[in-house]
Amino acid sequence: MKKIIAAAVAAAFVAPAFAADVSVSGGADWYYKDGNNNTESGLDSDAFTIGASTETANGIGVSIDMNLTSQGATDGGSSITLSGDFGKLDLGDTSSATDAFDDLTDKDVVVGGVGTGGVDAGMSWTLPSMAPGLTLIVTHSADTVDDSNGVTAAATGYGFKYNAGMVSLAAATNDAQTDANDQTYVGATVSFSGLNLAIEQMSTGASGAEEKEKGVGLTYSMGDTSFAVSNVEVEAADGSKSSDNTVVTVTHSLGGGVTAFAETRSDSVSAANDATAVGVTFKF
Repeated sequence: MKKIIAAAVAAAFVAPAFAADVSVSGGADWYYKDGNNNTESGLDSDAFTIGASTETANGIGVSIDMNLTSQGATDGGSSITLSGDFGKLDLGDTSSATDAFDDLTDKDVVVGGVGTGGVDAGMSWTLPSMAPGLTLIVTHSADTVDDSNGVTAAATGYGFKYNAGMVSLAAATNDAQTDANDQTYVGATVSFSGLNLAIEQMSTGASGAEEKEKGVGLTYSMGDTSFAVSNVEVEAADGSKSSDNTVVTVTHSLGGGVTAFAETRSDSVSAANDATAVGVTFKF
C-alpha cells in the first residue's frame, strides 16, 4: 500500500512535465582572432535555452525560456510568455521598447563590433495586431530589475514597428525615473534582391546631454554565402567620438547548422580595437 501511495505522489509531480512541449537549443563559436598585437583562440559558447510551452484550459498559450551559459549559470533573458486575444505578455528579463527593435546593424560574430544597445525591462506587452504589418509594444521596469545592462531605474517604454513590403520602420522611447537612463530609438530597413540596408540611432541620457550611437549596415546573400558590412559610431554629449567601428563579415553555410566565417573590425578612433578573426559556428 505504501508503494502505491508513493507512486501516486511521484506521478502527481511528474505528470505536469509531460503536459508541456520541451525544447533545448544553443550553439558555440570556435574562433582564431588577431587583434592589438595579440592572437587568441577559443570556444565562445552561446546561451543554452531550455524552453517549454503549453496551453491553458481557456486557450491561453503559456511558454517559458530559461537561458543558461555553458557553465550552467544564468545568461539573462529568461521569461514567461502569455499569448492570446490580448496579444503577448512577456514577464521576466525581457526587452524594453528600445531594445525590442535595435541591433539592425550588429553583424559581427566574435570581433566585438559595437551595436546600438537598448536596455532590458521586467515586462512587455505586444498589443494585438491593429493593422497588417504593425507591431505596438509597451514595456515597464520596476525600480530594481535583474538586468544584464545594469539599469536599475524604473522606466516605461513605448514602441512601434511597421513592415510595408520591402521597407520597415521602427521607433521607441524609454522614459526612465532618472533622466540619465532615458532612451529614444529610430531605425529603418530596405530589402530587395538579396540586399538589406539598415540604419538606426539610439540616444541615451537627459535632453541636451545624450550619448548617441549611429549605425548603418548592408548585407547581401547569395546562396549559402552572405556578406555584411556595418559601421557604428558612438558620440558623446559634447559631440566627440568615443568609437567609430567598421566590421566586414563573410559567412558560408556548410549545412546542418554549421557556418564558417571570416571577419575584420577597424576603429578609426583607436587602432587598438582593430581585429580579424576566422572560425566555425554550430547552432542547434
